[in-house]
Formats: sequence, C-alpha cells, structure tokens
Amino acid sequence: MNTLEPTGTAALLAYLDGRQTRWRIILDAAVDAAGDDPRARLLAVFDALREWACGSSVDGFRSNAFIQAQYESDHPHGVVRAVVAQHKRTLRDRMLALAEATGTPDPGLLVDQLLLVYEGSTVNHSLGTVAEAAAKAHRTARQLIAAATPQPLDAFWAGRA
Repeated sequence: MNTLEPTGTAALLAYLDGRQTRWRIILDAAVDAAGDDPRARLLAVFDALREWACGSSVDGFRSNAFIQAQYESDHPHGVVRAVVAQHKRTLRDRMLALAEATGTPDPGLLVDQLLLVYEGSTVNHSLGTVAEAAAKAHRTARQLIAAATPQPLDAFWAGRA
C-alpha cells in the first residue's frame, strides 16, 4: 500500500537520488584514497561507511534511508522499491568489480558476504543495537577480504593497509 501522495513520492525519490549522489562521492573518494592494493580498494567501501557513520548527525545513516523509504512508501512492485533495488544493485556491482581485482577465486561469494556485513552494520547503527557498528563492520570486512584473497597476509591483515 502506497502511503504517499504522488508529490510525496516525487519528493522522496529526489531525496534518495541526492543521498545516492552524496554516497557515491564519499565512496569514490575512499576508493581513490585506498591506493593500488586491490584489497584496500575493496575495503574502502567500509572506509566510506565509517565516514558516513561519523557524519550521521549531519547526513549519515541515522537510518537506512533506502530501506525505510521502501517500507513507508510503496508496495512490493512500486517505483520506490525499484529505486531502492537499483541502489543496492549499483553498490553490489561496484563491490564486485573491486572484488574481482583482488584475485579471489569467488568474487561473487565475497561480495555477498561483505554486503551482509554492510547492511547489518547500517541497520544496527540506526537502531543503536551495536556500538561502533561501522568500525566493527570494517574489521569484519578486512578479515573476510584477507581470508578470501590469495595475497600474503602482510600489512593488510595486520590492519595497516
């Protein structure tokens, strides 16, 4: 059941588009700052998540805006759900490209695992059920990436990369 009027839906879609743009800028900057190590570039998704969480009093993830928007505004086949699903697919595609560069034998599995950590972090951060959820997600992601990639467990594993 759609609880928003058409003008409300348009405003919500504009908000989500802006939020997606702000997230993409933060993510791009984090990936660029990660340097040449493909593992660090994949982990940069979680660097960006930590930055987003630190800015939550301004425009971070007080809640998962995309999931909340779908829950409050639209039915399972509506336009808001389509926008939310596209956002999630775009993030997965970006992470998959980064994972493929690491040399992991199963980049799809690694990305699925990382997305579960990512989404769990955003939900638990917004609910306040896990303290420092983004930092803990970052540590978990580092361990998953290190375990899934063939490079030596060097500075990356130790948390210095």
